[in-house]
Amino acid sequence: MLRNISVEINGKRILDNVSFEPNRGINVILGPNGSGKTTLLRVIIGMVKKTEGKVSLKGKISYVPAEFFSAQMKVSDVMLAGSRIELNEYTKVMKKMEIQGLINRDFSTLSSGEKRLVLIVKSLVEGDVVLMDEPLGNLDLANRAKVLRILKEYDKTFIITSHEIEVLDFASKVLLLKNGKVLYSGNPADVNESLLSELYNVKLRRGKDGWSNFRFDF
Repeated sequence: MLRNISVEINGKRILDNVSFEPNRGINVILGPNGSGKTTLLRVIIGMVKKTEGKVSLKGKISYVPAEFFSAQMKVSDVMLAGSRIELNEYTKVMKKMEIQGLINRDFSTLSSGEKRLVLIVKSLVEGDVVLMDEPLGNLDLANRAKVLRILKEYDKTFIITSHEIEVLDFASKVLLLKNGKVLYSGNPADVNESLLSELYNVKLRRGKDGWSNFRFDF
C-alpha cells in the first residue's frame, strides 16, 4: 500500500498526498508527462526520498526503468546480474516473449525495443511486485499487445506507468495522476471520457470496443 506519499524537491511539490492500494494484476498509473508517475515508482524502490507517507508492499520488488544502460555484456549476463536464479528460468520467459534468439547477443547492440523486452523478462522472473516505467515505449503494436497479454498470465502485482490510454483495457486497477495529485483511484471500468479529458486537457471519446480505439473530439 502507498499511503499519503508526498515528495518535495528544491521547494517544489512533486507528489502531494498520493495514496494507492495495488492489487494482483496490472495496476496502471496513468497521467501526462510531468505528473509524478516516475517519481512515485522511484519512491517505492527507494531511489527518491519521500517527504511524507508510507510504502508497504509484500514480496521482492523488481524494476524496469524508462531509460536503461547500454553495457557491453551478453544478454545472458544481463539476466544473471545480481541474481541467484538459474538461466533456464529466464530463457523460458524469453521463449514466451519470442526473443530467445537474443540470449547470446551483446546487449549494447540491441534496438531500444529489444533492450526493453529483455529487461521486462528479467523483471518478470525476479519480482513478486514488478514495477515498470513506460514499459510499452519503443515497442511496436505487436510487441505491446504481446507484453500486455503475457503480464495478464502471471499471478503477480504489476505497477506500470503510462500515458497511453489503451492500457486501461488491460488494467485491474488504475491511478490517475495530474500535477502530482490523485485525480482518480479505483476500477478502470469507472474511468470515463470526462475524467480522461480532464487528465489530459483535451476532449477524448472512447471507442466502441474500448480505449484501444479512442479518438480526439475536436
